[in-house]
Formats: sequence, structure tokens, C-alpha cells
Amino acid sequence: MFRRRSSGGLGEALRRSRDPELAELDAQVSQRQERAAELELDLFEMRAELASFQAEMARRIGPLQSRLSDLHKEVSQARHRAERRAQWGARAESEDDAPPDVFAQYERTWRKPPEGMPKEPKRAPDAATKSQIKAEYRALAKRFHPDLTGDPEEKKWREKVMAEVNQAYADGDVEALRKLASRVDRPESGPEKSREQILVELRREIKRLDGVIAQLQAEIGRLTRSSEVKLMLDASIARREGRELLAEMAADFRREIVELELELAELQ
Repeated sequence: MFRRRSSGGLGEALRRSRDPELAELDAQVSQRQERAAELELDLFEMRAELASFQAEMARRIGPLQSRLSDLHKEVSQARHRAERRAQWGARAESEDDAPPDVFAQYERTWRKPPEGMPKEPKRAPDAATKSQIKAEYRALAKRFHPDLTGDPEEKKWREKVMAEVNQAYADGDVEALRKLASRVDRPESGPEKSREQILVELRREIKRLDGVIAQLQAEIGRLTRSSEVKLMLDASIARREGRELLAEMAADFRREIVELELELAELQ
């Protein structure tokens, strides 16, 4: 169950538990907090799974894509040189009398330098460790996630704690997550509030949490419909069918590389 802080001491807590309207609103807030926390976790895990798939794809497909991109450029340039030779004859190769090469000028002006290769992905933890990591993360997210409070100051504090939680989760560090779990929830101080003040705050919080839930659902929907997630799902379906989608893609790239290398050799 999501851990909530008291809002004005023991007297206020007792009053809230004995007041049916306050108790009902408290329950609605708690339900929405639980739902928001679950959606946040779903979104975080979806992004983490996608990042892992993209890292694997970069490792297995990235070098082939890079080679293919270089070959396309080399073949394009070789075709252009062949066209210039056909048009200008010996002048195309002359350093002093060569006609202006618009294509080469475009390449120098507009082509961006290639980006560096992606880093090697970290080794994935075993199933048991992964289960522990997920359990620790879920518990911490339900305590510290910044979207589960409407207080601006508390939100800033939660963002710092949650950044540490997210980093520990990304690193697969169970011990770091357990250390974070030992932190106390941030206490709240202040005078006891009237019943009307509490009612207003609870209704405002319900409305705010409804907005948070709607935003999270929309973000999950957008991510689910993205081409990257569709490719990841296709790879998962292929594995269940006994196929390896990334291996098939790599084979297609290799075939295209061979074809381009042959064409390049002929042009040169």
C-alpha cells in the first residue's frame, strides 16, 4: 500500500478516519496515487526495455548500418565521377582544367561528420536479481515519486531522491536501492487544518492526480505506437516463432553491402 504522510498530527488523522466524507476522499486520493505510481513504473520499465533493445540493436546492427552508409556515399561519389568522366573526358581528372564539381562542394558544405559508435551495453542481471531490483524500485517509486505530491517544495525534494532511485535501477544496483529504502519519508509540519480546508485540499488533489494519470496514459500510448517499440515487439514475436529478427536484419544489410561493394569495384 502507498505510504502517505499525516497532514496535521494525530488529532487530525483521528478526525479524518471518523468522518465518512473525509475517509471517502482519502480513499480516492490513495487509489489515484496507487494508479499513478503503477503507470509511472510501467512507463519507466517500457523506456528501460526499449533502451536495452536499442543498445543491442546498435551493437549488432550499428556497425553494418555505418558501413552501409559509408558505401552509399562512396558509390554515389563513384557514380558522380563516372558521369563527369563521361561528360568531360580527360578534363574531369585534370587538376588545372577540371570543371567545377557542384556535388563535391555540396558534400563539403552540408554533410555532417559521422557520430561515434555507441558504447557496449552493460551485462543484464539474472532473473532473480532483476525481480529484486523491480520490487525495490516499485516500493521506492510509490514513496518518493515527485508526481505523487502537489507541494512544489516537496516535489523538488522528491525529484532529487527519485533521480538516485532511477540511477540505481538503471545500474541494476540492488544494494543502492535498499539503502535508499532506509530513508525516512520527509516529515510535514504545520498547524492542524479545519475540516473545510482538508475537504478542499483532498478534492484539489483528486483533480490533480486525475490529470497526472491522463498524461501518463497518453505518454504510454504514444510510446506504444512509436516505430521503435513496434520493432521491439516484432523482435519479441519473432523470437517466440523461433526466428531472430535482428539476425535477419543483419543478413539483409550484409547482402546489400556486398552488392554495393561489387558496384563500387566496377565503378572504380
